[in-house]
Amino acid sequence: MEIVNGYPCRDCADVARAERGIDPARPEQGPAPKPAGQEPGWVAGARAAGVPERLLDLYA
Repeated sequence: MEIVNGYPCRDCADVARAERGIDPARPEQGPAPKPAGQEPGWVAGARAAGVPERLLDLYA
């Protein structure tokens, strides 16, 4: 058993679903919704540090 993105995974198919944000136990529900208007903490921190935005897109 392996934990990927907070989902317990038993095989490679479960891992693939979890990497896309889909709960392997309930794949019919689709991807988990993302909070609107929020960005990851590292993006906000990089903007505050003055890192050019084009560099942020390399890992998005």
